[in-house]
Amino acid sequence: MRRIRIPQQRRSMEKKLRIMEAARELFAQKGLNGTNSNEIAGRAGVSIGTFYNYFRNKKTLFLEILKQYLENFIAGIYQLQSNDAVPLKDNIKSHINKAFAAFDLHPAFHREALVLKFSDRDVKQLFDDVEQKQLVLISSLLKPYSRPGSERDLQVAAKVIHSAVENVGHYVTFLDSHMQREHLVEELTEMIYHYVNNL
Repeated sequence: MRRIRIPQQRRSMEKKLRIMEAARELFAQKGLNGTNSNEIAGRAGVSIGTFYNYFRNKKTLFLEILKQYLENFIAGIYQLQSNDAVPLKDNIKSHINKAFAAFDLHPAFHREALVLKFSDRDVKQLFDDVEQKQLVLISSLLKPYSRPGSERDLQVAAKVIHSAVENVGHYVTFLDSHMQREHLVEELTEMIYHYVNNL
């Protein structure tokens, strides 16, 4: 089995990053199945041998890009913490806006990954892992707003909220929404605000 190189020097890291950026663009344009390793190497300005020094194949490259993308996605949304000084509705709206901004980073790549989520076990696993992290984070943000002794399961509430934001976010970002984004954000904020107030 070929040994995959882990870049240590700056020049090697830059090469690997170029390959990943070129691949993300091609995957976004042509999909995983419509892209080959030679195209990626050519777009990145490296030899095919260099490509295989860093990645076993285009699928492992796709998964590494997706994992990094999803980790950045979470970091971009959940920088805010529950804070009594911040009104609940403002806190909710800030998180929704951050989620929508995260969808905007690489929408074509995100769309391709979503399509593969339903047909590729490894891609689905990455999405499932990141969703579990999000549910834990959302639950922790909900806890200060839940009534003492409430029997509501915060993990289930987190799933409902996560699904609502994700579905509206996908509609706005990937489906050429005819509705104004700002109006959808306002209504989604209102819906979640009333839901959280009843936890």
